[in-house]
Amino acid sequence: MKTILTYLSIGVLFVVIVAAVLLFTSLGERPLTALFAVGDVEAVDFAELKLTDKPNQFLSCPPGFCSANPHADSPVFDVSVDRLRERWREVVAVQPRVEFLAEDEEGQQFDYVQRSVRFRFPDIITVRFISVSFSQSTLAIYSRSVYGKSDFGVNRERIDAWLKPLREGL
Repeated sequence: MKTILTYLSIGVLFVVIVAAVLLFTSLGERPLTALFAVGDVEAVDFAELKLTDKPNQFLSCPPGFCSANPHADSPVFDVSVDRLRERWREVVAVQPRVEFLAEDEEGQQFDYVQRSVRFRFPDIITVRFISVSFSQSTLAIYSRSVYGKSDFGVNRERIDAWLKPLREGL
């Protein structure tokens, strides 16, 4: 009986160590990324977008651009759409755990995935650049979680954090 308990204790300890390695080291990145796959990402049509009833999403749009009622109005920047897109790429490039997914044919809409630190849960971020005039532009951003129901405000915080350097640097 004592031998069985010893083997059982060793087995439990082994499982705990493996779980800790997978959750708290970079060795766990690949299995968790594979486990929580993004899947197929459908193109977002902001003019036809319908939000789900889940709170794990956040939409920022210029007034009248999105069919869905946005959580926030997007700012208008006193720069061309090309300059806004260029600055956006600079902001996204320094964000942790962000991967580029897709670009539309016109080069005005982009999809990204950002993963959570520990469990590598993916969130999808779609941004569309909109020219207001030759010297003004804005954007529509839709950030949503792939898994779960609540995101504890992560999608809103992400959009706010990504817009902040745009507001300050343009």
